[in-house]
Amino acid sequence: MRKIIKVAILCTLLVACGKSGTSDRFSQAWEVIEQQPDSARVLLADMDMSSLSKEEQAEYGLLMTMVEIKTRHEQITNDSMIAASVRYYDLHGDKWHQAMSYHYRGVVKYALKNVPEAIKDLKRAETLAETLDDELLRNKIYDRLAYCNYKNNNFPLVLKYSKKLLDSSKKMNDSMMLARSYTMVASGFANMEEMDSARIYILNSLDWIDAVDSLTQNVILCNVAAMYQETGEVEKAEHYLTDWVLNHANGFGYITLAHIRQKQGKYEEAVTYAKKSLGCMDQKNYIHSLELLAELYSQMGDSRQAYAMQRRSKEFADSLASANKVSQMADWQMKFDELQREKLFYRRFTIMGGVILSFLLLLMVVVWWHRRRMRRLRFRLEQSGEANMQEISQLKEQITQRRERISTKLLMGVKWFNRIKEKQSLADASANDLQSLVDYFAQLRPKRWQEWERLYADLSTAQYIFLILQDDLHYDDETIAKILDVKRSSVRSMRSRIKEKASN
Repeated sequence: MRKIIKVAILCTLLVACGKSGTSDRFSQAWEVIEQQPDSARVLLADMDMSSLSKEEQAEYGLLMTMVEIKTRHEQITNDSMIAASVRYYDLHGDKWHQAMSYHYRGVVKYALKNVPEAIKDLKRAETLAETLDDELLRNKIYDRLAYCNYKNNNFPLVLKYSKKLLDSSKKMNDSMMLARSYTMVASGFANMEEMDSARIYILNSLDWIDAVDSLTQNVILCNVAAMYQETGEVEKAEHYLTDWVLNHANGFGYITLAHIRQKQGKYEEAVTYAKKSLGCMDQKNYIHSLELLAELYSQMGDSRQAYAMQRRSKEFADSLASANKVSQMADWQMKFDELQREKLFYRRFTIMGGVILSFLLLLMVVVWWHRRRMRRLRFRLEQSGEANMQEISQLKEQITQRRERISTKLLMGVKWFNRIKEKQSLADASANDLQSLVDYFAQLRPKRWQEWERLYADLSTAQYIFLILQDDLHYDDETIAKILDVKRSSVRSMRSRIKEKASN
């Protein structure tokens, strides 16, 4: 029944896509991508990249990367698609899209096991996200930065970002993330040998254990059991491990069981549990398991096996040390944060200084201009009397007439612009009408008009109207031909002539 409902939903989305444009598809994809990434994939699947604008290609790359991460994380082989989105948003995008693209490029690099580069992208995403009103995005970035630094054994930064993640999860009131955050903070304290703080946070995570999946539940149970095992409360430790054994999705509890059996003098059983823990532990705990096995074999009198475990532990630790870039990445992140703070300070200082200087200059100019104007007026009044008063009246009248002419021209431009928005023909428009339309558009879209003046040289009025229809109203050739009352071949010819006038 569920499969039938999912198929019906996908079909509905496909029909909706067939009736809507590219922007509608993107909007629908954003709505479902978090909870239903497969539905987002269906919405994006049959898009033709060559028909999309550069902005649409960047958004498509970001969305498809998110879909791949959420559905095929293990199959990611490169970051070319999201890298193109990053390049576009660096130049043209808003901060939210820029932060999203850096975050997901960091996730992709993490999946490709390029942790140092992943951290660099995530730090850029963090800097951008701190200025945005998007707590969910910050939550994701803190979560990923904590994991990346854990991979690098950079435990002070693991603790830093775990605490940030916890604060963010509290603001979101997300029960699942609260449980995970408390666990991560506890792990951060434990890795830094601050066990009292670790115990406080891991016990807090028990309050939220029903809100998480079985994997996270087992991590919490194992950590609680390990805490009680270290304090010698074996019965409590075994109580929590009972729930873990019933449905264990990882082997973290095996090492705790091994310690318990060791204290009970059951060395063979402890060795069995310690061996099981080798297949499911991270790097730090893998070494710990080997060291525990060496200790157990030594207690059992098997010096050969004890030596073998010690040698394996040393070789593994040496291999990690040779590939570890903890200090470099820690320094890089600290320098990055310091540089960002300096940039922010100098930017604010420069802006404030510029504003103050501009205000003072403007004040001086206004005072000078006012005094100069008053002196001129006094001189003219004293020399010419009534003649000057008549001249001033004439000047005012000329200004009024000029304003009226400009207003009339702009009103005429509004009229013709509304006509082309309604896709009506300009066949009956005079040269003055067409010029009014162009003048009005120059006032309506000053940035676009400046861009055209920079890109093109000596365009005619008709060519400017063509650019308005094509680049601003985004009409197709058939509609443009109808409005300009020309053949479609003339539209193509005009486009070609405009391109020839583009400045190099």
